[in-house]
Amino acid sequence: MKTQNPHLFHIPVMGIGFTIDSPAKVAPYGIDSVISIVDDVIIEQMRQFYYNLLGMEFIPIDKKEKDYRARRITDYLNLMHKIVQEKFEKVKKEEFSEGSEICKYFEYLPNSSPLKIAFGSMLAEKDLELKSKMQLALRKQMRCGEIQVNIMAKVDTVNYDSKGNALPEIYNDAMSALRGYANSELTSSIVLSAGLNPRLYSYFEEFNDFFPNEDGFIKKKIILKVSDYRSALIQGKMLAKKGLWISEYRIESGLNCGGHIFATDGKLMGPILEEFKSNKEILLNDLYSLCQSSLARREAKLFEEIPEMKITVQGGIGTANECEFLIEHYQVNSTGWG
Repeated sequence: MKTQNPHLFHIPVMGIGFTIDSPAKVAPYGIDSVISIVDDVIIEQMRQFYYNLLGMEFIPIDKKEKDYRARRITDYLNLMHKIVQEKFEKVKKEEFSEGSEICKYFEYLPNSSPLKIAFGSMLAEKDLELKSKMQLALRKQMRCGEIQVNIMAKVDTVNYDSKGNALPEIYNDAMSALRGYANSELTSSIVLSAGLNPRLYSYFEEFNDFFPNEDGFIKKKIILKVSDYRSALIQGKMLAKKGLWISEYRIESGLNCGGHIFATDGKLMGPILEEFKSNKEILLNDLYSLCQSSLARREAKLFEEIPEMKITVQGGIGTANECEFLIEHYQVNSTGWG
């Protein structure tokens, strides 16, 4: 069930609204993008917009209703999933004609992509029967982009009922957002950023989708957005001790994003990436050992082999050449482009 992103980049979260519906626009072309789920008000507004756009009945989820924040998030993510899947299936069924959406899907791929090379071979093929078989093979290899979500871990404000009484911790901002994502239909990844929140990390244990199923597949993966190796190691161990696997470390220097809010020591990206490159195998083996031990204690399904752990980088990338340099020199899996 492992799928490989055909692209060498993703679209990072940008603010609370700039990428709020990016998946609807780019996921049908196989491009991953990240939605911020920190602000349920804009999510409710976007729910109304898309329900109306699609001619579907919109039923508001009022702030007076129980667990309104999580429910708004769940419904919006399910709506995005429906939109993306329908668009993707439509693209897959198109004819391979000049200017068609299915041709755009392959044209957007990097030149080094085996899929794009196969697409070029199909276009050049003269034998119609063979050409048809090649087209079928291409359709089968198409992958929809992930609808990823972002939670700023430390933005975990306490919420109150209509009488001014503090609600239980599970109704805090970050906890509600996590529950909203966990209850959605998505098979994707959640990006944790902006610091360490032990209470939130413990809450992950309440949802089975973050653990391997009987086939060893994790339906909802965890991505840690970190600014340096030390942070990656500390947070990774905290989660691994709970049986939670980090599927990706998304590196972003504090100088590039959030430095005005979550200040760092101002380390440059090069030395940070070099440290990850040098220590990846150590990190991988240490976290795998901790994770397996925790899964065994939970009497949960163990991994049969070390799962994939991607190292990606985003922030400050300006050209395709810079992207290629980062991938080749620092051996990162992909990059994030805003």
